[in-house]
Amino acid sequence: MRSIKHLLRVRLSSMVGLSAFAGACLSFHHIGLTHLYAVSAAVFLSFGCSALNQYQERDSDRLMKRTMKRPLPGGYILPKEVLALAMVLILIGFSFIVLSGSLWAIAIGVAVVAGYNFVYTPLKKLSPFSVMLGGLAGAMPPVLGYCMAGGNPFDANILLVTAVLYLWQTPHFAVLADIHAEDYKNAGFKTLTFTYGADKSRLFVLVWAFAYLTALLFIPFSGIYTNSYTAAASVAAVVPALVFIFGYAKRPSLRFGSLNLSAMLFFLLIIGDRLMIH
Repeated sequence: MRSIKHLLRVRLSSMVGLSAFAGACLSFHHIGLTHLYAVSAAVFLSFGCSALNQYQERDSDRLMKRTMKRPLPGGYILPKEVLALAMVLILIGFSFIVLSGSLWAIAIGVAVVAGYNFVYTPLKKLSPFSVMLGGLAGAMPPVLGYCMAGGNPFDANILLVTAVLYLWQTPHFAVLADIHAEDYKNAGFKTLTFTYGADKSRLFVLVWAFAYLTALLFIPFSGIYTNSYTAAASVAAVVPALVFIFGYAKRPSLRFGSLNLSAMLFFLLIIGDRLMIH
């Protein structure tokens, strides 16, 4: 059971599901089956992409301390079993998308799988800036939920949410690579730290983090929130994130946690704001 949990990255997939639910609520505030389909689609696609990613990187995972005990390098599951499971999980995800009847959602689902597993994953060994491409796939779950609930992916509200999430994705991945820089180097992955040095890597993260937090501060004035209390809470939530990300710039684990918490709060505020609409 623990092997499956690591294979599917349950914690990460839960965050993906939360963001898809926020997108669905932003599109239509009366919760129904469509919202359940959106969350299920996002979670199963995340499960499948994670399993496929670990199948693709099983040789590299054996070379890193943080991943050498994962199911494949640890020998708990056979590669062909993981590949089959990944395909089944991805198909289940698309089944939920089909139930929504949204052609846009189908296209977004295809883009997520292709972008994450067949663009970002192989580029990780070629360029430290692959995180910027990986962020595009990572920013799609809210759009998926939005479209499955009947929205258009070019609506201003969901474009703003997607932009904020994309700005979060890049420093999120960059800080993670910084935390495990030695491991990544051993496995042949290109990181900012070993390509340009720790100072330039830190500057890159801080610039992107500043852009992300600035976007979060703009959101309450964009008209996304329908309740003034939600807008005030959104502004207030940015303050501790600013303190921890910029006040502790040399502690990547603290920056990583602060970035993740601020993104989770962002989605919870969207959900709470929409659920308060009568």
